[in-house]
Amino acid sequence: MRPIPLLKSVVKRTIQRALLYGWFRSRQFTYGKPASTDTVVIMCLWNRPSRLNYVLQRLDAQTDGNGIQLYLWNNAKKDHEHYIAELERFTAQGTLTAAHIVKTPYNLGSIARFYWARKLAKRLGAGPMIVIDDDENFDTTFVSEALSQYDPRVLTGWWAWTMGAGYWDRAPAALGDRVDHIGPGGMICDRSVFLDDRFFTRMPLRYWVLDDLWLSYFATETGYSLGKLDVAIEFVMDETNQHHDLGDLKREFYDVLRSDHSPLA
Repeated sequence: MRPIPLLKSVVKRTIQRALLYGWFRSRQFTYGKPASTDTVVIMCLWNRPSRLNYVLQRLDAQTDGNGIQLYLWNNAKKDHEHYIAELERFTAQGTLTAAHIVKTPYNLGSIARFYWARKLAKRLGAGPMIVIDDDENFDTTFVSEALSQYDPRVLTGWWAWTMGAGYWDRAPAALGDRVDHIGPGGMICDRSVFLDDRFFTRMPLRYWVLDDLWLSYFATETGYSLGKLDVAIEFVMDETNQHHDLGDLKREFYDVLRSDHSPLA
């Protein structure tokens, strides 16, 4: 009975190709006066519907002088009406000028948020982009602090590690340390990183949910550096984090990426 799994794989690859070209719809909610100078913030939604309101409130309270536009990718179709209702009733009083949301055709994992980054890079050109996760609490100075550390050739993340021979052979990186691995949540980078098709087309399907490992590898292999972001972030709702079930797969993928057979070759 192999034809059905094979068909599903083909369908998924077809959808991924369409997303690569920016063929997805979004809905916009306008709270202020959006401008080309607004800071781009991207976030994926999946299993924490109660957290969206916090994110909206916190972004609206940022001390950055420019506006902020939030780009959401919803991987949980069952919660989409909840998210729409939250976005409809939100009233901004500060820096949040707009929110945009996409409903996924299926759960693509958190790598899906980078389809947004690619589409924005094609439309707006190069420029800073901040990525957050919905299980992170952050200060009202977070955006301005991240922007002050922006370097277009560096992916600068708060979740930063110096790696050894294996995935679990690692230590938290301090400012100035060598950084070999970052998590995208709590990161600032240039959105033009995602204009390279290979970021989306060369990632092995078996490891599709491990976008943190792939991003760290891809960036350094294509001429970027990784750095430590000096901001204050606190994790919440740890029980909802999928990383608890991915330890073996992460170790396996890390070893694959360190082997002589590069997926980018």
